Amino acid sequence: MNKKLMAVAVAGALTAPGLAVAQVGSSPGITLYGRLDETIVNSKYSSVSNSAGVTTTNEVKKGDIWSPGNAIGFRGREDLGGGTALWFQLESGIWPDGRLEASATTGAHFGGRNSGLGVSSELGDIMLGGWDTPYKVAYGTANVVNSGGFASSGIIMGNGDSTGALNNGLCTNIVSNGTGNVTITNLTNGTANGNVCVTEATANNTAWSRRVNNSVQYWSPVFSGLQFKLMTAMANYSSPGNVQFASGLPKPKEWSGNITWARGPLSLAAGYDLHKGLRPNTGTIVSGNANPKDTAFQVGGKWNFGMGEVGVGYEKLAYGDNAGTGQLSTKMDVPAFVVNGKVNAGPGAVWARYSKTQGGKSCSNGTLAIGSAACGVEAKMLTLGYDYIMSKRTKMYFAYNKIDNGLKYVGTTTVGSSYYYIAGPAANSGNGTSGGLAPGSDVTTIGLGIQHTF
Repeated sequence: MNKKLMAVAVAGALTAPGLAVAQVGSSPGITLYGRLDETIVNSKYSSVSNSAGVTTTNEVKKGDIWSPGNAIGFRGREDLGGGTALWFQLESGIWPDGRLEASATTGAHFGGRNSGLGVSSELGDIMLGGWDTPYKVAYGTANVVNSGGFASSGIIMGNGDSTGALNNGLCTNIVSNGTGNVTITNLTNGTANGNVCVTEATANNTAWSRRVNNSVQYWSPVFSGLQFKLMTAMANYSSPGNVQFASGLPKPKEWSGNITWARGPLSLAAGYDLHKGLRPNTGTIVSGNANPKDTAFQVGGKWNFGMGEVGVGYEKLAYGDNAGTGQLSTKMDVPAFVVNGKVNAGPGAVWARYSKTQGGKSCSNGTLAIGSAACGVEAKMLTLGYDYIMSKRTKMYFAYNKIDNGLKYVGTTTVGSSYYYIAGPAANSGNGTSGGLAPGSDVTTIGLGIQHTF
């Protein structure tokens, strides 16, 4: 596989919301690269009331310096002869503003972002490491917004963003008890397994914009603009069969794939992902499903018309039912779409994005919430911005963003969606700095930022 094909193949694998595309090992030797993106933001989080009209979450306004998608890394390539090459990439997240809370430093250790060791030949590339899934990569085809953290991928599209190994449902759950402390909830069989996942961050079990550790990927050569990618992940935190839920032993699995085509001004992509065992039934119901199957499908495209670009995408997430006899169903579909574009204007470009989900569909449990999605509750996001180009590596930008999370009442129960930014500013939960967003709270953000790549 020659250098040009290698560049195209790996450039596609690095496409992520807000992260500039770069080449892995395009020439022999080692290269330092990175991206710094700092945004001064002011956000307003709306109040939330219950069915009786009583405010349960107060409105709050606060500022922050946001560092979305920042990274620094090394990549290199060595030609081995006969059309074969070895390449590597080690990438870490960085926060120049000095945020040190755990929610912001996930993936900050060296190699915590897209990192791996690969072999390239005329037959394609095989990569071992922690990397964006092919499904997540496919989002980049419809995405034209790369200023700040305002792309919908991982917010509306994908029902969240995630980095880490395949999770294990047998790990001890640690939850807030409402007073700032934590309560350790042991398994129903009385066995505490707090040490199962202490050595490595585990991924969100409901999100689809995923960077998965311990993965193996194959990237085909590019044939007349056409390429496909496949991935599976090793479930290194699987547990022995003598420790399990009443519904059985979780056996986490994931497979992901995409197919992309790019020729001239047009780019197209389709992606598919399948999880099993990431949402086991953790109760005492023997008839429950310990290994529900969740699937995702998406299609997208982008057109460059000279003075600008326009991109569209659609996806459908389908969460399987893990309920047992007598329990309410946990089956839910989550469709979503995005339309975005930019037009050159003066020394920069005006850009806009609109994305929406109808909320959970095909769900019989009206109070069900999976990730940020809630049964029968719509959510949408609108973004407007302007890039001022200062050089080929540096730009300033202004952005306005509104996330409208829906809210409904089922009897006296309040049900709302909770879509929020990827690695965003501290949100509006009960604990202030813990991240998270109160379901039903809308988020309005104004930001002024500067971005530099090297």
